[in-house]
Amino acid sequence: MPASRHKLAAPVPPVPADGSRRIEDAIREQQRLLSAAAELESAGVEDVHRGRVAARRLRSMLKTFRPLLEPRRARLYRVDLRSFARALAGVREADVRREILVAAVAHDGTIPPADRERLAGLLEDACIAAREALHRHQGEPGWAALKGALGRHAAGAGLFVDHGASLARVLGLVAGSWRRSVRLLEGKPETTVELHELRLSLKHCRYALEPVADVAPKATARLMRRLRNAQDCIGEHRDTLLAAHWVQSNERLLGRDCAARLVVDLERRERRLRHRATRRSRKVLEAWRDWRAATRHFRKEAKTDRA
Repeated sequence: MPASRHKLAAPVPPVPADGSRRIEDAIREQQRLLSAAAELESAGVEDVHRGRVAARRLRSMLKTFRPLLEPRRARLYRVDLRSFARALAGVREADVRREILVAAVAHDGTIPPADRERLAGLLEDACIAAREALHRHQGEPGWAALKGALGRHAAGAGLFVDHGASLARVLGLVAGSWRRSVRLLEGKPETTVELHELRLSLKHCRYALEPVADVAPKATARLMRRLRNAQDCIGEHRDTLLAAHWVQSNERLLGRDCAARLVVDLERRERRLRHRATRRSRKVLEAWRDWRAATRHFRKEAKTDRA
């Protein structure tokens, strides 16, 4: 049979090593979650939250494990993921703000019923406006283009270029993702700006740990628990500050007396959360050092492999 009539066999994809397999599986799982979350025409509070988390988690993984990925594809993918997460930010912020202020009103029994109703109406209007803005954006060509780009990123076979990374190599990349967080933690952050910067950095570290959570499981579970505790508390602190800013910006609509009472309550809550966030964040460094000791032999193996 002439050679021209032979069909070329499709190349067999390489079987990834343990480290590469973990990262490929983790990225594909977040791509699946993001694909489901991108259909947000009737999104509820949790749908929006899941969509933002999936985008942030995936974007963080693309940064941590970029030595295993095609650089240009990973960079463009991260840009599109940031655009997607930012599109959902207004809805999420309005929902969280409503939760905080409803709780504040329930805590303060001195706010008159008329002021409570006015506040509830303003919060509901803000949530509706945020959702309507998102729905309008979803009808624009830019949103369709963004969804199409995310779909192409997920379907593209060229993102993963290093299929031979060992578990040791991946653990080395995870450890490397902690450099900034360790520097911030050693500075014992206390101010609002320092805590916010720390929260963003710790979030990146937690996402990096997830694909290797079964390695040194006791030390990893302890570190993850302390990361979540610190992160959640710093997040609540920031959400409280944003809620107080919203109240001050809407003083005329809320009424001066109602706004002043709410601000006092929120400032009290902010101080309490800031102290708690400071205490919790200082517990992370010890757990990180324990994790580093528990995985040291793996990371030594990674250095040997590179040599």
